[in-house]
Amino acid sequence: RIIQEPDSGSNYFKLIEAYPDGRIKTRGSVSSFNPLRYEDQYISYYKNGKKRQMTTYKNNVINGPIYYYFENGLLNKMVEIKPSQIEKSKSNNRSRETDTLVMYQADSTNRVMVQDGNGHVTTNISSYNGAVLDGEYKNGLKHGIWTMKSNDGIHSYKEEYLDGKFIIGESEVKGIKSKYTSIYQPATFKGGLESFYSYIKRSLIYPKDAQKKEIQGKVFLSFNVDIDGSLTNISAVRKLYPSLDDEALNVIENSPKWIPGKIHGLPVKMKFNVPISFSLHDEYSSFPPKNNLNNRRGF
Repeated sequence: RIIQEPDSGSNYFKLIEAYPDGRIKTRGSVSSFNPLRYEDQYISYYKNGKKRQMTTYKNNVINGPIYYYFENGLLNKMVEIKPSQIEKSKSNNRSRETDTLVMYQADSTNRVMVQDGNGHVTTNISSYNGAVLDGEYKNGLKHGIWTMKSNDGIHSYKEEYLDGKFIIGESEVKGIKSKYTSIYQPATFKGGLESFYSYIKRSLIYPKDAQKKEIQGKVFLSFNVDIDGSLTNISAVRKLYPSLDDEALNVIENSPKWIPGKIHGLPVKMKFNVPISFSLHDEYSSFPPKNNLNNRRGF
């Protein structure tokens, strides 16, 4: 990452990021760099030098259309952001799909499917080792029936929209169908978060060596909830003290299976970050407040 002094007449620093081989990955402007606050035009590039994405920022918030490109240089999609989503991004709230308007979309041969927010899309997506997504846009929003079918025929879903609002969906995995009323369903511990906190509280044993040295604090852990509910890739991302780190890891490693998360009614792997607290002032070690259990969408 390279940050250069502003040009004459500009108040913004120039930001350049590169691939390992030195080819340009991103170009942009920032008003500060600790943390980064984006301003004006931002462009990302493929390794072949073609544009990947282009937009503009104002006060670190997207301020204008977002343009997405294919690796061959042709325009793939143009998306407009409604003011309601801009306000949400300032406060870091999750935006709704109805806040994003797809105004233009074409395939890699330049066949236009959506123009001025209206049209029918049939496109290949990377999910499930290749799948076909099909549906209609009306005034930039999903409308009517949208379907996804994986190339192997194992996964599929059908969803109904009305002017961008999701109504209901039905997923199918290996011939088994199920209905859903929410596109995003996070993975959960059986019984909910309170049950998860109770499990941690009754399972933690404060190591004697740490007690003797009066060591207390938090161990920050990361783990995945797999599609079968098992916890995998458990690691301590911020350690405290060897025996405390090991005890925190042991509790999560021995956790009962969770209820797996789903997106579009289909099970997905989800990543979670959680702090495990050790306090000498409580009969048992404390546990994280609700807003400290964070998860990221499935991958």
